[in-house]
Amino acid sequence: MVLKNHDLSGEERKIVSTRLYKSEFLFFKKLCDQEGKTINTKLREMIREETGLEEEE
Repeated sequence: MVLKNHDLSGEERKIVSTRLYKSEFLFFKKLCDQEGKTINTKLREMIREETGLEEEE
């Protein structure tokens, strides 16, 4: 997804990863499914909220 007229548009992207226990992953996947979001979308949303970079809708 390309965000036009967004402060971060065109900025280099980095990859973030972590190891989770299977039970943690399944709980997170269930949360994503309930919200109708992909894992990537939910992680980006959570990171934006924590860092104060929430998108204006």
